[in-house]
Amino acid sequence: MPHGGEKLPLSERVFYGFTAVSQWAMRNNRRMRGRGCANPLSCLTTLIFLIVVVVCPVFILPMMLARFASMGLAGLRYGASVDVTTGDEARWGHGTLQPVPDPARINAGAVAIARADPGFRAHALTDWAYAASMLICQSLVSGDATCTRTFMSNGMYRAHQALLELRTGADVSFEGSWRTIDAYVVEAIRTALVEEVRVRVTCHGWRLERHQPTGATLRGGPGETNWSEDLTFARSTGTITPPGGGLPASRCPSCGAHLDLNADGACRYCKGIVTAGRHDWVLVSWQREAW
Repeated sequence: MPHGGEKLPLSERVFYGFTAVSQWAMRNNRRMRGRGCANPLSCLTTLIFLIVVVVCPVFILPMMLARFASMGLAGLRYGASVDVTTGDEARWGHGTLQPVPDPARINAGAVAIARADPGFRAHALTDWAYAASMLICQSLVSGDATCTRTFMSNGMYRAHQALLELRTGADVSFEGSWRTIDAYVVEAIRTALVEEVRVRVTCHGWRLERHQPTGATLRGGPGETNWSEDLTFARSTGTITPPGGGLPASRCPSCGAHLDLNADGACRYCKGIVTAGRHDWVLVSWQREAW
């Protein structure tokens, strides 16, 4: 759990502590099952669990109210304002890509972002999309999401981890190799709460999903082809490009150090959580054409 910088709020740390105590109590109760309810350890764990259940909300509710007051309604609505893919598209990471808006609309959105942030450069995000696409490929093939931690938002990173775990649990492997041959901005939006830039990348290569026990190919094949993917980057409105270039330049947007994040998205140097969209651009959506 990060400390210092923009660490997790106290209410969340208390909640994690409550969860850990609850899991410990349930594990011990299961272990003692069948030994009789008079077992001292079983009685102790049950008592501790009941005390935590009663006392924890007394502390969490005031802290949550204080947190809400400090964030304000705009901060609370930020997460809801980012377009989140749901259903089959979220589960499998593919679907019909949105049509490209009129170029004048794209330019107007980019100009609005640049007017508020003179350091904004669209090419920094298109270059970043090249690297992000390659790292997504690496994570899918390896089954390890760690390499995507430096550019995915916290919510998307957890969803990506869950997808990889589901595939592993179902004995489904992902195989493939491709490269990004083009990347360009297809949408730029600035609202009162969030700024979004959608980058369309063109990939060339092959990919397939295989059921390991039977060897059956579930989708795709070894033949090389071209396809498109949309990567949407977002940040809170009012965020300014860090002097060192921030996450797209592999720099911590908080302290400027070389980017080195832990599993929570916190910088290992300043301990600030920098993948929540409040300091810099983060990837909030990845979608590829159906295949």
